This record gives sequence, C-alpha cells and structure tokens, in this order.
Amino acid sequence: MLGGGIAAAAAMVAGCSTKESDAPVPVSDRVPLPTHVPYTDVTPDLVGEHGSADAFINYPATPAISVPEVPGDGEPVSAMCATYMSARPPAPGNEGWQNLNDALGSEFRLDQVPAGDYVAKFSTVMAGGDLPDVVEIAKVTRLPQLVEATLIDLTEHLSGDAIKNYPNLANLPTECWQAGVHNNAIYGIPTHRGMWQSPILMARKELTEAKGIDLEQITNFDDFLNVCVELTDQGDSVHALTTMPTDYLASMLGLPRGWRLEDGGLVSAYEVPEHEELLNAGVKLWEAGVVRPDAFTLSGFQPEQSVHAGQSVMFSGSYPTWIQYAREYTGTEPFTVTGLPLPGFNGGEGTFRLGDPAFSVAGISKRNEDRVEAVLKVLDYLCAPFGSAEHLTVQYGKQGVDYTLDGTDMVQTPDGVQNVLSLVSLVCPPRVGYYPNDPSVIQEWHAHMKRMATINPTQNPALYRYSATEVSKGPGLNRKISSTVNDILQGRKPVSDWPEAVSAWRSGGGDQIRGELEEALAAEA
Repeated sequence: MLGGGIAAAAAMVAGCSTKESDAPVPVSDRVPLPTHVPYTDVTPDLVGEHGSADAFINYPATPAISVPEVPGDGEPVSAMCATYMSARPPAPGNEGWQNLNDALGSEFRLDQVPAGDYVAKFSTVMAGGDLPDVVEIAKVTRLPQLVEATLIDLTEHLSGDAIKNYPNLANLPTECWQAGVHNNAIYGIPTHRGMWQSPILMARKELTEAKGIDLEQITNFDDFLNVCVELTDQGDSVHALTTMPTDYLASMLGLPRGWRLEDGGLVSAYEVPEHEELLNAGVKLWEAGVVRPDAFTLSGFQPEQSVHAGQSVMFSGSYPTWIQYAREYTGTEPFTVTGLPLPGFNGGEGTFRLGDPAFSVAGISKRNEDRVEAVLKVLDYLCAPFGSAEHLTVQYGKQGVDYTLDGTDMVQTPDGVQNVLSLVSLVCPPRVGYYPNDPSVIQEWHAHMKRMATINPTQNPALYRYSATEVSKGPGLNRKISSTVNDILQGRKPVSDWPEAVSAWRSGGGDQIRGELEEALAAEA
C-alpha cells in the first residue's frame, strides 16, 4: 500500500508552504530512528539470522503477557485501513471484536476498505478533513505536505529511546521506520515485512523427485532451462512454470530492486544491460513451452489451483506463499513445497532481492494531540508479538468462539474465519513463520530463508524517498513498460524493441523521477 496515489488527496494542503518533496537535512541533524529493542519473552523454535524470520512449530504453551495494563483511555479509537479480505461483521454481532474492545479498554472502530479502493477513499477522507484517529497512509501527490498538515509529528514519542515506552512498537526492526519519516520527522508506524516478503521461486517436491530431478543441481540458467524442459509434459498439460519467473531471472542476473547506485547516481533496473538478458532468457523459456500458455492471464487463486492440481510444478511468490499453498492443499496426493537454489545466471551465486522492510505505514490524526499517548498504547497492543496472549486476541479472536485449541495451537472455527479483523496493513508485529500441522514444512521454509539471507542480499537504495513525479506519473510509466515486457516475452515484439521502450520511459518521466530521488539521497550523503 506504500505505492500509488492521485492528486485529489492534496487539495486541502495546496496553500501550504512546505516543499513538494522532503526537505534536505544535514546528516548530523537527521531524526534518530526508533531504537530496536527485540521482544525476548517469547523464544522461537527456529531462530532467524541475517534478517531472516524466526519460526515456530507450535504456539507457545504459556503465552507471554506483553501489555500488562489495559492500554485504552475509555474513549473510542477509530481507524481506517485497506483490507485484503471480506469485510468483518461489525462489533455488535462479532464476539471476537467485542473481546478486543474489552482488552483495549477503548472501543476500536475500524473502517475496512477494500484494497483496490483504498487510495481513492484515503484521498476523499483527507480532502474532506474528516480523518479517523489512525489512518493507513497511502502514497499520494504532495505527501510530505499532507502528513505535516494532517498528522501528528510523533518524533518526541518514538525517536531513539523514547520508543521504549511502547515495547511492542520497539520490537519493530529499525529499517522499517524510514517508511514513516517525512520532513525529517516521524509521522508513521510501519507494518513489518522485510525478508518474509522477498520474491522466491518454489516447486512441488514430489513432482521433481518423480522425474529424478535434484533441484540443487541447478547451477546456472542453462541448467534451469533443462530442468524446466524435463518437468514439462505438454501431452498431460503439465508445465514446469505456472507463470513467467521474471523475479527469479532478475535474481540470477543481479538486477537491482528498482534502482542501483553507480558513481553517485541512480540507474534504473530498466536501464541495466542485464534486463535485456532477462528478456532473452524469458523468451527462451516461452519458446521452449515450459511456461503455462495462459500464464499472463492467470488471476486470483488460479495459479494456486494449477499447482495443487499438479498442472504446474514451479511457482513464483514469497515466503507467505509457501505456507499458504501447503495449508490450503486439499488433495489426496502428497504435497510438499521446496524452494529453489539461487545460482548466478552464468554460474556462481545470484543476488537475493530483499522484500521491502515495511508494507504500509499508519499515522495519527492531529485531533488526537491531547491523547496521543493513549492512541499509541492501543497501537502498541495491536502490535503484540507472536507468542503473546495479546497476539491471540488480535489475530485469532475469542477462544471457544473464533478458535479452539489443538494442544497449544489454534484451530479457527467457521465464526473465526468470518469475524477476525485483518489489521496487517494498519499495524502488526515482526512477521514469523508458523505451521503447526507438520514440523518439516516450517523447518524447510526457515532453512531456505536463512540460506537466501547470505546470498548477496540487495535492497533498493532509494526506498522510501519521495518523488512527486513518481507518484503522479510512475504508475502509468510502469504500466507502459510492463506491457512492452509482456509483449516481448510472449513473442509479440522483438527484444530489440526494449531500448526504445526504456527511452520512452526516461523521457516520459523516468529521468525526472531519478533526479528527485537523487536529490533526496544527496541530502543524506
């Protein structure tokens, strides 16, 4: 949700004097990000390293208490965020929501907006000035002005060691917090993702083993192509690849995540020579017939259904995809997910392209200046870590109504499926792995992530820096160039058309975006 935006949101701040982009600040004067204080009262079964996630085979038998006192002040706390699930029943008919209100000591009023409608709703609410107490911040035009005009500067409450008054918020890794910084002040609380959300390529282990294929023998692109050919049986409508594995190819080739710093300037992933190599490699896969012919039109649950049915062997996604596909499988044949290795395109090691540290950011409206600490305490409760009693209340609802226990693990009831709130884009703790049904699933998941964390991890150096042109023109530019990529990969255009597409991207706004981001980075150098 940190991407996208439209101009209407900025109407209410059009007369403000703040610059269109975040003002340059000398390094010595930059706001200190919140101190990271990891929560230690819960011990994971599998400990993450080098940024990889912790994991749990079972929920702790005795959940920790992370918030010893009722956090709310008795007054309602309203919030608005995007949801990727169906809307939950309102509190009067939702025992899990009522249970959460009781635990908070304040009525939690949540406006659940379908994700596809969120930017428009955010813009309308901001332009009208009728903000909820807490709001997920969408990336819209003139965003630095907008947050300064409408949201509380939380720096004195969260910067440095001040965050320690809110232990669950302090549990969020430092790198997340840059997402909430504007005009050299902290205006937002991030939702953690990080390595958990990094792109990977996975496979159905039984289907590769049935062909006598050891995926660890893939040491370069040619090996990968040969394995894909072996796994494909068009007569039985079985294809090696569910969709075109562009992220995996990009990782093999070492493409940057958006931008790369070279000689003090930014180079777009579109501009590097490796991108043309990616296109050539994708064309080879397409012409070899190893990718599903409908790969570019699959939507919703169709990729998952293809993998579950055995019509596809390999599939792209991120670490949550791994657990989701395992959890939702209902077939009778064995089903085990494994992650592919990450070699370089021509041998050696690839480049692990890290997921963004934060998925979204939530701010507090200025009407709460006199109760900001109470609102922060409510958010601190909602950010309770996995393994805590508060996490059960927030994420699973009311025991006996929304879930029952199988040993120490939660089994969601039909009511729980319908009732439990989805707050993952408003506030949530550091992400962890959890799959109680089969220890081997989470063990292999965790081992793969730990391994990937050591393979030349790279991140976008311009991440969370604001460019007005990127907000206003970026989505359209990216749609155009993505359309060209899809045409090339499916053989409708030659690879030789790529330089012209990049030139059009540059002249249409790409160079202007680069300049604005370079200005932001130069101020921090």
